[in-house]
Amino acid sequence: MLFSPPGFARYDYNEVLQKARSAVAELRDLIILEDIFHKHHLTSKSLQHQDYEDFLESHASASWSPDPSISPHDMVNVQFTSGSTGLPKSVSLSHYNIMNCGRYIWLQTRMSSEDRICCPVPLFHSFGMIVAISTSAVAGSSLVFPSELYDPSKTLHCIERYKCTALYGVNTMFITEMADKSFAKTNKSSLKFGIVAGSPMPPEFLRRVMKEFDMPRIYSCWGMTELSSFVTMMHETDPWDKRIHTTGRLFPHFILKIVKPNSGDVVPWGERGEIVVSGYGQMSGYMGNKEKTDETLRYHEQDLDEGGVDGLGGRDGKELRPWMHTGDEGMLDDDGYLVFTGRIKDLIIRGGENIAPLEIEERLNDMDAIAQASVVGVPDEKYGEAVGAFLELKGKMQRPGDDEVRKWVKAKLAYFKAPTYIWWLGDDKVPEEWPKTMSGKVSKPELRKIVGELVKDGKGPKAKL
Repeated sequence: MLFSPPGFARYDYNEVLQKARSAVAELRDLIILEDIFHKHHLTSKSLQHQDYEDFLESHASASWSPDPSISPHDMVNVQFTSGSTGLPKSVSLSHYNIMNCGRYIWLQTRMSSEDRICCPVPLFHSFGMIVAISTSAVAGSSLVFPSELYDPSKTLHCIERYKCTALYGVNTMFITEMADKSFAKTNKSSLKFGIVAGSPMPPEFLRRVMKEFDMPRIYSCWGMTELSSFVTMMHETDPWDKRIHTTGRLFPHFILKIVKPNSGDVVPWGERGEIVVSGYGQMSGYMGNKEKTDETLRYHEQDLDEGGVDGLGGRDGKELRPWMHTGDEGMLDDDGYLVFTGRIKDLIIRGGENIAPLEIEERLNDMDAIAQASVVGVPDEKYGEAVGAFLELKGKMQRPGDDEVRKWVKAKLAYFKAPTYIWWLGDDKVPEEWPKTMSGKVSKPELRKIVGELVKDGKGPKAKL
């Protein structure tokens, strides 16, 4: 059974629905939902289907009995990763995964049936599917979807019109909303809290969001699709420095350790390493990709040698659960808060020095004239890689010179972390807008492609130190 609209946004589904009908022998029923924007309709009269409203009416008097073969651990959702670091992968998630994550986010935010959540994030992403829908299903809160595709003006309009009490989004969404011409005159007084997720949170950015949206509570967090969204989350009672410099502490029933990348060897407390996690939100695997599943979900010899780990099994005849190797780098501070330091694949290796783009981005984002920064590695004959920075000018502010930007970075960070290459959005050969994944995050693979073109065209060496 397939439920589908006849199209979405700029995509018309007529052709693919015809192919599905003819290619998938098991497809018995095709249920078509109305396109509420009236842009798409079925053009083929020969395509056998039933309208959604007719389908509901025909089953209104049907009696249903529980099916004992259905388990909470059955796969209910195939969630595609955003592809911000490569090609999207198909993550298999269960009822148990999704609803438990929704429950713990609900408990953390104190959401109630009186809340109205403004949700501009896409529903094909774990932020929309799990954080929005599952949490509101548990809490009984209302969800407001501002537009078919993300639109900052419509998001702000919905906050005022529906008196939304919460706002969700990734960094770039909050940035474009604050830059929108209607922002200052929008009544945002109904907002009580917001959740910012999907990419690293520079402290200055969080301060700015809290101040300009006048939201008492901003929740930053860390997680990933393969773990059914959030694993750590800050709490409103956490000390201020923890709220802006960490991603909070673990939810109950998750366990986490910091290891040397691609191993099970735990690093000393307070040192950086790969974040590995296990717990109720862990996926069963990547659908149809056993090789990638085995690479990501691993058993550690250290646990087996010790007879298992409490909570994971391995003792008293319990089954041992594998660890999810996230590919993210981080550390645990003295109080057990997780500090996310970036993607391991994003690390820039300059003359043997490992440089985390996140700390440079945080420093650049502190500069008054910069609205947003993204740092990537640039091939370099002498050092192997050099630091390249893409920058977005804030509003109509005067653009600082390259040397001024480098001086700003060097004032707080090591000299070799200052960007060798600097490009501003809208410059010759540089896009006007950030390349983004479908979930709204800045796409570093696309930025690296742009770097290749800029360096090839001679746009890199001119900016070189």
